[in-house]
Amino acid sequence: MLSKLLKRMLIITCCLLVGVGVVFVRWYVKGNLTENSVYYAMHIQHSKGTHPDFAMVIDNMNTIKQPKVDKVVYRPESGKEGAFSGRVYIYNEAYSVDGKTPELYMGHGDDDAYIYIDNRGIRYEFDKAFKLRRASDYDTYDEIDIHTIDEKAISDELYKYFGFLIKANDKKPKVNLQWLFNKKYYKRFN
Repeated sequence: MLSKLLKRMLIITCCLLVGVGVVFVRWYVKGNLTENSVYYAMHIQHSKGTHPDFAMVIDNMNTIKQPKVDKVVYRPESGKEGAFSGRVYIYNEAYSVDGKTPELYMGHGDDDAYIYIDNRGIRYEFDKAFKLRRASDYDTYDEIDIHTIDEKAISDELYKYFGFLIKANDKKPKVNLQWLFNKKYYKRFN
């Protein structure tokens, strides 16, 4: 009788320990991939014209480091929907020209994956891989042919205005799960 009870207790204890272990590992892996997403994005193989690092910065803005930089404002979306959206607008007022401030944020819905508005009033829309797909004048809403845009110059601008976010989050993780990040995001960025 005692041995049956002891066996049951041992089986229940082992099952509980395995269950808690599985939950802990899943929690740790998810946290690791999110907190170190910018580092992993910088080291993933990707198609030309995509910027996985900026995509991960914006996707995980609530969990990555947001360094305090003079004249940079992080503003969560306001309003009824904004409280739960997790959307954050990033303004770099140090580069404002004629009242136009460079800003970067996640668009609304799937149609506008990421938005960058420069200090000349040009609105750039990027897809989920952070590849340029549309541009327009912010004031007049006139479309701009993206074939006339120097994508390298836009990329350089983004790194100039918002690259500090990438630098602040470019720390090699203690447990490197690059292989798992690559498995999860390879198709998105290629």
